[in-house]
Amino acid sequence: MPQRAIPQDYQAIFDATPGNYLLLSPDMTIIGVNECYLSATMTRREDIVGRGLFEIFPDNPEDPNADGVRNLRASLQRVLSDKHPDRMPVQKYDIRRPDAEGGGFEERYWSPLNSPVLDERGQVRCIIHWVEDVTEFIRLKRQMMEQNLRKEEVETRAATIEAEVYLRGEAIEAHRRLTETGRHYQFLADSLPQLIWTADPGGSVDYFNRRWVEFTHVERDQLLMDGWQQLLHPEDRTQTIELWQETIRTNGDRYQIQHRLRCHDGTYHWMLTTALPYRDADGRILKWFGSTTDIHEKVMADERLQQAQRLQAAGQLAGGVAHEVNNMMTIVMGCGGFALQSLAPQHPQRVEVEEMVKAASRAADVTRQLLAYSRQQVFQIQVLDLNEVVRDLTPALTRLSGSDRQLAVRHAPEEVWIRADRGQVEQVLINLVANARDATETDGLIIVEAGMVELDEEQLRRHHEEELSPGPFVRLAVRDNGAGIPPETAIRVFEPFFTTKPLGEGTGLGLSMVYGIMKQSGGFPELISRPGEGTTVAVYFPAVSEEPAMERSVATPVRGTGEQILVVEDDPQVRAIVRRALQGAGYAVYEAITGLAAINFMAAHPQEIDLVVSDVVMPGVNGRELADQLRITHPQLAILFMSGYPGAEIERRGLQLKRTSFIQKPFTPDALVSVVSDTLARRAHLPG
Repeated sequence: MPQRAIPQDYQAIFDATPGNYLLLSPDMTIIGVNECYLSATMTRREDIVGRGLFEIFPDNPEDPNADGVRNLRASLQRVLSDKHPDRMPVQKYDIRRPDAEGGGFEERYWSPLNSPVLDERGQVRCIIHWVEDVTEFIRLKRQMMEQNLRKEEVETRAATIEAEVYLRGEAIEAHRRLTETGRHYQFLADSLPQLIWTADPGGSVDYFNRRWVEFTHVERDQLLMDGWQQLLHPEDRTQTIELWQETIRTNGDRYQIQHRLRCHDGTYHWMLTTALPYRDADGRILKWFGSTTDIHEKVMADERLQQAQRLQAAGQLAGGVAHEVNNMMTIVMGCGGFALQSLAPQHPQRVEVEEMVKAASRAADVTRQLLAYSRQQVFQIQVLDLNEVVRDLTPALTRLSGSDRQLAVRHAPEEVWIRADRGQVEQVLINLVANARDATETDGLIIVEAGMVELDEEQLRRHHEEELSPGPFVRLAVRDNGAGIPPETAIRVFEPFFTTKPLGEGTGLGLSMVYGIMKQSGGFPELISRPGEGTTVAVYFPAVSEEPAMERSVATPVRGTGEQILVVEDDPQVRAIVRRALQGAGYAVYEAITGLAAINFMAAHPQEIDLVVSDVVMPGVNGRELADQLRITHPQLAILFMSGYPGAEIERRGLQLKRTSFIQKPFTPDALVSVVSDTLARRAHLPG
């Protein structure tokens, strides 16, 4: 081990230490000595530092019984191996006189104590060799023996002196250990990740560890007494202080509270503060020991979990009501459509009927938004060029934002392709721009921008999207220069029915719908906002390298030419709407109220039916089971499914919507006729 001299700034303290001290390296080289030791051993610092201990202090060659070197070497070896102090009995160890004082050796007796100093790895860094010169005691003992004093008196006096020597050494060692314990305590407190503090019995805080300074960037002298209270969040300050004062007043057994504390960057973190009293044997409090732990991530995770549970509950509600609502809206929209067909353009009742149909359509939109939020909407997924989607929608966005707002659209410089439902992407963008418009005043600025970003595992973890794969993402963001959103509101914006708008001006489903669409599209939304700094809502889609398919021209639906259609629907009102719409378009329509009735009808009319239009969820034989039965005997039969249930519920019942002709309730008569016409035209390509 390399030899180390005593640091210069400690030399003065070391020299002033009472007692004879020598510092040794593990190889017994002298690396330090104080003035008392030099005086006691009649040596000079420059003559002994850097040289071997036993070279400087050999045994007296004129004493054949000298064993000081052997005994001291054994003690030092025990210290090196055991790493514990070793106290030696009184030793005869003669000291060489300087030549100026006649040379030779002078008889000396010593009481030595050897103590190790360990490094951070627990190895012996050096040894402190302390000795007490007891030569005068030994000489006194001899004199008393020579003067024939009573043996008991001699032994008593000798024992007393020996005890005094021993106790003096023990006191020095106890003081050293106490000092070392204090240093260990401070080192331990500063090493802990928690913010450690102590307080006197009256509740005044008198110690803060280094982590407090690192966390708050406030010095300890400013934190002492009541300075720490100014770091508490204003909403938590009164409760935190009053509970502490009550705990002190009642001599409580525990103080614990969650509160927010200002960090050095100005943000507030949720903390858990706990303090316990240290009592004496009579139960009196001598000291309070406390810790303040950063639990911000846990609190935020709990809030996100509660939010997710609220979102899940609303999703279950949405799925449960969708079937009945969609069936009712199908009837309302169907009857309204028939009424409009029978009314002349100038009929006085036409306006009322049109308003009724519009209201039904808006109700259907609310249901669709709920289903989109709960990730149960039926999507038509395709590869899209996001730049093209934004470009095509820009005129509508300009009208939506209004002439008193500024709308800036920034397309991505590169190709940005995503896999999503075009209508849903447009709905996301419309909702975000509408929210930005409502958040800004006259001449407010709204920026729509698209681009590519690369997200790694750490970035996805910060967004709490660990299930997604790192890689390229397409980012679509809408930014405004409005008033911004406070943090307590920002954490709730994706909840259904939560809105900051005045009563009657919002459903609270816009951003929850965005949340559901993005989750079902394999992406995620992000909100960035601070009061006074505006708001940015961004959505991230996984980027794809597959090019968008060329848009297929859609033929205008034609009227039927007598094709025969079997309608299978257990709701009589919906069944009547479907029959009337199809008959009005030139189709021959037959009806079955259950899946089993449809199977029996097809067995009786094996070659007469061109298309089966069937509800999915029915009592007895459901739509999927009906299709499985019919395709055994009619493999080329075209089947069109319809349902008011959300997509997730339909697929749970075994129907793969991506491979099936499907129309979601509610629908208008015209929409139904269009889908029926298209299904009949594609019947040869339906999966068998």
